[in-house]
Amino acid sequence: MAAKKIGIVAAMPEEFALLKERFHAAPVRSIGPRDFLAASVGGREIVLVCSRVGKVAAASTATTLVQSFGVDALLMTGVAGGIAPEAGIGDIVVADTLIQHDIDLKGVMGCQRFDIPLLGLSAIPASSELLKIAAEAAHALVRSDDYARAVAGLAQRAPKAHCGVVASGDRFINESTERDELRRLIPRLMCVEMEGAAVAQVCAEHGVPLAVCRIISDSAGSGAVVDFQAFIERAAAFGSERFVAEFLARLP
Repeated sequence: MAAKKIGIVAAMPEEFALLKERFHAAPVRSIGPRDFLAASVGGREIVLVCSRVGKVAAASTATTLVQSFGVDALLMTGVAGGIAPEAGIGDIVVADTLIQHDIDLKGVMGCQRFDIPLLGLSAIPASSELLKIAAEAAHALVRSDDYARAVAGLAQRAPKAHCGVVASGDRFINESTERDELRRLIPRLMCVEMEGAAVAQVCAEHGVPLAVCRIISDSAGSGAVVDFQAFIERAAAFGSERFVAEFLARLP
């Protein structure tokens, strides 16, 4: 992995706070409403930032990391709603592909649903090299006793790691009918969130390798709001911090 400066994005302030503490990151610069912090890990510079929720916020953050800080790789971590039956609460999903589930230009300019006209595709692949490293980190995390204790009481079984499709959209999915429709339309869909595919588009446009890891916080059904709030408070921040540490430790 040739990257010398890696951008690390968390969507939620709770996750960002633990990352900042873990890596003793120091403030570098504030751009707009966001504070960017830097640290050195294993001879590499990392730039940490909290994007906040949503595709526009995430895309703006990723663009700033690329254009103003010159990162040459990017990692995004956070939570997601499980779509696939095997994606249980507390599981870790590493994206091999990212799709914007709320873009729909079918019948316009020859587009089909999910197509991104600028890129001429609907699914953006993650970096194969970073995907391998992220998958190793995810498997290490779910085998950790500390992580198992963090999700205990929220998860119904021991946590597992998965690779698959992650879909993003500016809607919190908490209806079973919408969840099932997305699963029907997107083969291999593991989970849904609100940022990853927007970051993937920015990275694709600039040729920056990307990895996205998501911790399943809810089942994207009728109980999603309650599950999500409880999970953020008890497990997600800890899990994101540990995943980033495992990921950085495995970079060659």
